Amino acid sequence: MRSEKEAARGLGAALAARGPSGREKPSAMEVQFRRESPPTTSSGCGGGADKPREEKRTVLSKVVIRRLPPSLTKEQLEEQLHPLPAHDYFEFFTADLSLFPHLYSRAYINFRNPEDILLFRDRFDGYIFIDSKGLEYPAVVEFAPFQKIAKKKLKKKDAKTGSIEDDAEYKKFLEAYCVEEEKAAASPETLLGDIEAKTRELIENSRGEAGRTKEEGAGKETPAGRRKEKKKRGGKM
Repeated sequence: MRSEKEAARGLGAALAARGPSGREKPSAMEVQFRRESPPTTSSGCGGGADKPREEKRTVLSKVVIRRLPPSLTKEQLEEQLHPLPAHDYFEFFTADLSLFPHLYSRAYINFRNPEDILLFRDRFDGYIFIDSKGLEYPAVVEFAPFQKIAKKKLKKKDAKTGSIEDDAEYKKFLEAYCVEEEKAAASPETLLGDIEAKTRELIENSRGEAGRTKEEGAGKETPAGRRKEKKKRGGKM
């Protein structure tokens, strides 16, 4: 037979576990889920006549560990977090230098088992990371504000990759480039000869144009040329 004191202790423990309303107290994970889950609203104007919507609970599984040393690398963090519970997402972000002096790295982890979140929080929330200079950085573990996981898109291979040598425009460019390169590598005597040849060609062309202009002007001064001009003017009037 148990004594009256033992019976009183057992009754007090039962009441403490159930609470003042007589119901069992929820676990820490359930309390957190209820806090983070969106509130439900009843539809319709009838009030009691309509059935209330079922409560939708969002199971949080993605956490963020903040305030990590800015010089910390992903490999170093993985070593310090080892052994890490089962997860399907791990993304590390280095410190943003534009936020100086508040330079901290952070990492996002999505756990497969929600129960591992409490173990991870108890282990690393307030855990002190030490950087290469000996400075201490107490970490903060909390649920990530954005719970979705970014999907990595596979980049399609470009069909034109490695086909530039077969391109017609590229071949023309190479031909023109080779000609210019040969000219640049030529001796000064060769360049002077090319310049003199082009100069003579320009002089001959200008002389030929001047001769044709004189012939046309002389033809207009003859009587036959004057009659032609008068006929042209008479036809225009």
